[in-house]
Amino acid sequence: MRKFNLIAAIALLILGVLTGMPNVAQAETGISLDTTNEVVNVVTVYATTSNQAKVLSQVSQAEPTFSKTPGFQDSAILKAQDGTQVIALSQWQGKDLSSFQSYAKEHVLNISTDQTPQTFACKVQHTETRTTSPSFSQGDVIMFSQFKMKPGKDQSELATIVTQEMPSVLQMIPGLQWAAMCPSTDESTIALLARWNSREDFESLGQQPGFDQETNYWQTYADNEHGLYDVVKIIR
Repeated sequence: MRKFNLIAAIALLILGVLTGMPNVAQAETGISLDTTNEVVNVVTVYATTSNQAKVLSQVSQAEPTFSKTPGFQDSAILKAQDGTQVIALSQWQGKDLSSFQSYAKEHVLNISTDQTPQTFACKVQHTETRTTSPSFSQGDVIMFSQFKMKPGKDQSELATIVTQEMPSVLQMIPGLQWAAMCPSTDESTIALLARWNSREDFESLGQQPGFDQETNYWQTYADNEHGLYDVVKIIR
């Protein structure tokens, strides 16, 4: 009987551990980039210099408080490999921007950095994938690119060109896993996100005609800022 009670106790202990694990697993599970028209994607860019670790800590502590905010779906926090930026990429349910505007008012402007954070709402318009749908997991290497429209230039024209270029890039560079284009709702910016296997794969694209500094396809329409980022935290 004592042996049976000991086995039962151990079994209950193991069961208790297993039932407590979903929260941990959920924190480590990746999130999908929603491509439906029912979700607004919000990009918040925090400029950093020598204080990236401090800003990253502030953002990492602040973002989870929005998990119970109406409309909030999930968020990924990215840090630039060159130390210049921290990005919060969040997804909000609903076609209107009311949830996002509340988020911006209550949170974005309260984070202290060297410069005022830049934030904009966008919707995924086009994706290209090699094997899996666009998603973010901790440890992923992500390219984040901003095409900032020049005065008088039409965002939709550049979006069409980017859409046409995306399939050829996927074929050209084996280390590119997926790419997603997200024009901003205010027509000022086009965000381009892509998952790469390595920095070497990413840098090889910049050596190709049409993507280097002299012949890039976007220079007539927009100024481009881009870099590589590590996904450091997933929030639901």
